[in-house]
Amino acid sequence: MMNRRRKLMIEPRFQMQFMLQIAGWVTLATLITAVVACGVLAVMESRMAGDFFYITRAAGAHPRWFSLSQLILPALVISLPINLLLTLVFALYYSNRLAGPLHRLTQDILRLARGEKTRLDFALRDADEMQEVAHAFDALLKTLTEKGYLKEQ
Repeated sequence: MMNRRRKLMIEPRFQMQFMLQIAGWVTLATLITAVVACGVLAVMESRMAGDFFYITRAAGAHPRWFSLSQLILPALVISLPINLLLTLVFALYYSNRLAGPLHRLTQDILRLARGEKTRLDFALRDADEMQEVAHAFDALLKTLTEKGYLKEQ
């Protein structure tokens, strides 16, 4: 039987900080892209006289005239919120993959600190991150048990 999490945020403080940092970097990257694109557009418009056109598909319609900035800047304005939304969804998903194992490891360590019996194998799902940490924790538990510091359950 699979153990499904019921909460969206396992470690809310960690996950919110993680998501905000990722969103901040994506916002910065998108703004830098917008500034560079605006600079390139300004240089191109100063070197190239005239406007560019967009041909309508309707028969007999006249083409509409646009400048480069009228074509490019709306795409940049639309891309920022889309980038942020996708980033927050990804950050929530990935932070759950990090926070779940960290939460379980923290709970097991706290049980050990209180002297409670705990499982001697810290098993993670195959898809979970931090497999190496789980193996190191298992090795620590095995060594402590062999030396008599821990009692097997």
